[in-house]
Amino acid sequence: MTEKIMIAGSGGQGVLMLGLFLARVAAMEKKNATWLPAYGAEKRGGFSHCSVIISDEEIFSPMVENPDTLIVFDQRAYDSYKSRVKENTLVIQNSTLVKDDEALPGKKVKLPALEMANRLDLAKVMNVIMAGAYVAAKKVINAENAVEELKSSLGRKESGVIKKNIDAFKAGMEYAGKK
Repeated sequence: MTEKIMIAGSGGQGVLMLGLFLARVAAMEKKNATWLPAYGAEKRGGFSHCSVIISDEEIFSPMVENPDTLIVFDQRAYDSYKSRVKENTLVIQNSTLVKDDEALPGKKVKLPALEMANRLDLAKVMNVIMAGAYVAAKKVINAENAVEELKSSLGRKESGVIKKNIDAFKAGMEYAGKK
C-alpha cells in the first residue's frame, strides 16, 4: 500500500501541520512516511502546500505529482491543484471556501470545515476537522492512533483546547463517514 497525499491552502490555515500530523501518525504505526512542506515567504496568507506519502514499502522520492488524495483548504489551492486529479483521486475540500467544479473527476468529500470550526468556537481547528475527514474516508491510518498523536502534539495546552481539537477530529470523521 502506498498513499500519496497533496495538501494545499494558505499560510495560517494549518496545511503544513496537517501534513506533519498524518506523517507522524503513520510513523507511529511503523509505516514509512515522508512529509515535504513548501510555502511562500509570507508568514500568513501566502500559498502553502505539502506532500505526504505513507507506504508499507520504501519511499524513493517525497514528491507527489498525481495524488491519491488531494486536500484543499481554499479556492486558490483548488484551482492550483485540480489539474492533478484523476478518476481514482479522493478530493477533500473545505466547501466553505471552495466552489466545486462538478466536471472534475474523482470522489469528493465536501465538508464545510471552516463553518464547523467556528461552531466549535475555535477557528484554528479547521485542519483537525480535515484530518478527521481524511482518516474516515481513506482508513490508511488508525483513528485511535490519530487521537493519541493529536493529544501528544498539543502537549501542555489547557484541557479545553485539547477537548475542542478531539471534538473537531471526531466531527470531521463523522461528516466524512456519512458521505
